[in-house]
Amino acid sequence: MRMTFTLLYINRLLCVTLIGLLFQGVVWAGDSIGFDWAAWRGLPVQEGGRYKPLDTLARETVRTLCDRASFVDRRTGRKLTATEFYLTLLLTGKAESRPKSPAEDFFRIPKPDEWDKTPLLYVDSRPLRRSLGLPAGAKSITPWALSRTVFHDPASGRKIPFLDEVRELIARQQLRQPLTPEEQEVLRLADALGTYLELRRGQQLRLVPLPGGALRQWMSVSRLLRTEFTDADDPSGRLRKAQTEFRRIQAAFQSQNATDFNSASAALFGVLEELGGQVKDYPSATVIALEVDYNRLTPFRIAWILTGGAFVLSLAAGVSGRRLFYYAAWIVFCAALAVMLAGFAMRAAITGWAPVTNMYETVIYLALGTAVFGLIFEYYSPRRYVLTAAAAVSTFALILADHSPVVLDASIRPLMPVLKNNYWLTIHVMSIMLGYAAFALAWALGNVTMDRFLFYRSKRGFYHDPEAVAALNRITHRTLQIGVFLLTLGTILGAVWAEYAWGRFWGWDPKEVWALITLLLYLALLHARRIGWVGSFGLAAGSAFCFLLIVWAWYGVNFVMGTGLHSYGFGGGGQQYVYAAFAVQLFYLAAAIFRARLQPRTRPDYNPLQGEKP
Repeated sequence: MRMTFTLLYINRLLCVTLIGLLFQGVVWAGDSIGFDWAAWRGLPVQEGGRYKPLDTLARETVRTLCDRASFVDRRTGRKLTATEFYLTLLLTGKAESRPKSPAEDFFRIPKPDEWDKTPLLYVDSRPLRRSLGLPAGAKSITPWALSRTVFHDPASGRKIPFLDEVRELIARQQLRQPLTPEEQEVLRLADALGTYLELRRGQQLRLVPLPGGALRQWMSVSRLLRTEFTDADDPSGRLRKAQTEFRRIQAAFQSQNATDFNSASAALFGVLEELGGQVKDYPSATVIALEVDYNRLTPFRIAWILTGGAFVLSLAAGVSGRRLFYYAAWIVFCAALAVMLAGFAMRAAITGWAPVTNMYETVIYLALGTAVFGLIFEYYSPRRYVLTAAAAVSTFALILADHSPVVLDASIRPLMPVLKNNYWLTIHVMSIMLGYAAFALAWALGNVTMDRFLFYRSKRGFYHDPEAVAALNRITHRTLQIGVFLLTLGTILGAVWAEYAWGRFWGWDPKEVWALITLLLYLALLHARRIGWVGSFGLAAGSAFCFLLIVWAWYGVNFVMGTGLHSYGFGGGGQQYVYAAFAVQLFYLAAAIFRARLQPRTRPDYNPLQGEKP
């Protein structure tokens, strides 16, 4: 009875915690002063080749500028949400002024205001901070200072205006010349400055729907305010009404009149909705609202909090030996899986395709696949090791996706033409990534097994708890078999898709070559285990080593090599961390091999580096 009561109490506590996490963003900063920012969050806009709510555009823009989800106004100390910060920059800008036509004048700020002189633009690279002359400890630069700063090139030692350096790098990029990570960071910072200026000038925000085909570009705020409409180009008068209401919004915001601001906003939204009724591909209100909810709930952030909790509870179960922690770990991990599935369902409903089209989505899909395999194997072999390993991998992958916005961009982008076949995208990419998830679980189990050889020793002189190692080895072996099957299936399906999309089954593309190398080495490992060439330790060490090849085929080809037809997955950044992880894994592997060789052989038939057939 006491055990039942305790489990019910834990379950209730978890439910309350989950509800609190789900509604963590309901109270928005800035609403307290009377401005209805919530109404603006669901405003449909056009940007980046797709329709999205203003909430998404604001979040992406603030992330580009400041590398954060919100902004603290240093003058007032108030925390501005992404939407509030975005609209503040827009409504205090100069949207009605006509931009200069020469390209070299785009970055020019003739009359800087207080926002132009606020350190908004985040500089990630320490060498770049020194090249820009930022003070020690400063991580951001003002837009006005960046547009005027002199760049100190560490390679050549020359001093050159920052914008001239940007133009040289753009010219080199157009010639397909390789750029260093520091040079890529210079271009990223220049892109942030350009985004800031487009926002302040009203050129970025396209909110006025215009009749026409699917490719018809919506009208920007800048054009709306600068155009003198007539009865010929605005027979219904709606564009002039939208122009009037937006100017009312500007005036009300600058005078801090929340009542006028809210009434003008409601009038503007009504006009825009009427204009949207004339556009055949106008976005659905349901999908727009769903994307706002997705942004607010951040399901994958909730998921890694829950998987991290499951990992801690599972460790506590192992240390204390109490089944209560083990049951709690099961409950929390199942809740995490449910949240991940909900997040994937929401993202798929928003985009209309399987959410495995970029590095960010494949990382969170790997976390989902690892969780599924972990629960299945833990159910059939309840020894806590699999649950702990799966929770650790899922937590690491989800945290990586949540905290690496530059490398793993979570933004929803339009698909490349080759990816628009939803059938092949679903069965090929999802098969490959499920195989990667199985290999990730085998990698974690392999490291747990090597931990037994490194840090445990029984009275008989060899590895601690032979039964645990044997159980881990069996699960690792089955997981590798599943991974090889899925990777083989995905590779074959990819070849069929390649023939459909590019007219050939195999072209020795770098992605194809490394997928084949990885598959052959995993097959060699399973074959060696089958015929007895490697034993428990060999299978564990092999699963850990081969996963490095998975990471290279998955990340290295896209982010380091950067060549081939699979250009839709390319990106940059994070190489130093990946190399450091490789070094740590190889060091751990070498230490485990050295320790296993020193194991005293108290049994003549026991060899920790070889072993009997499975």
